[in-house]
Amino acid sequence: MTKWLGWLCRCALSAAVLVTLGTIAEAKTFRWANDGDPTTMDPHARSDLFVTSFDMNMYEALLRRDRNLKLEPALATEWSNIDPTTWRFKLRQGVEFQDGTPFTADDVVFSFRRATAPGSDLAGQLAIVKEVKKVDDTTVDFITDGPAPILPNYLVGIAIMSKAWCEAHNATGAAMLKDEEGYATRNANGTGPFMLKDRQPAVRTVLAKNPNWWARRTGRSTSMKSYSAASRTQRPGPPPCCRVSSTWSTTFPHKTSSGSVIRRG
Repeated sequence: MTKWLGWLCRCALSAAVLVTLGTIAEAKTFRWANDGDPTTMDPHARSDLFVTSFDMNMYEALLRRDRNLKLEPALATEWSNIDPTTWRFKLRQGVEFQDGTPFTADDVVFSFRRATAPGSDLAGQLAIVKEVKKVDDTTVDFITDGPAPILPNYLVGIAIMSKAWCEAHNATGAAMLKDEEGYATRNANGTGPFMLKDRQPAVRTVLAKNPNWWARRTGRSTSMKSYSAASRTQRPGPPPCCRVSSTWSTTFPHKTSSGSVIRRG
């Protein structure tokens, strides 16, 4: 039940952020304050509401949720339960990772193996999946341990990573432990609307618009800056000129503070 509640919260927060951004088309700046830092850029390392929501600005899953929280296509365009223990997904063609590498079925198979391997905090969400098989370059099958009619719901939070990029940077496994880091901890290469430009843990994280995003949308943000501080006396927070339009907090504001700035172009 706890895992289900956590999953539903992630979906709700992600949808809320998308709705907010979509309704401020006339505004030049949207600022978001949060009391924590996205502790890793690795989308498979932490099953955490804030981290997942932040990282999914750079990465994408096979499916996503619309403003009414209904499933809709993302990196997969079609999905069907072809038999009681097999879900088939047709992949979107013409998609590239931010380094220009084409997105294929090999990346899907690799990503789900990575997400269930030691070091990942997401394995529990995919316990029902026995195997992910490549049918061809644009088709994959998920083989489940028994009927799994709601499997697509679990895939919304599983980011697809580039197999070639991870192999090139020795990042084929996630680094979940607090004091453990891998290349993907401070670097990112997804297919999403934003690209990682600067990462200074617990200080600031800067994202920039991905000009080659397959789902270009008008009126969306073109850059985002996230400022974090463990203590107001230890690290700088957001610039004093920043006025916060929205906040998300789990602790008392006098203990920690941070802010996110989204600039629109």
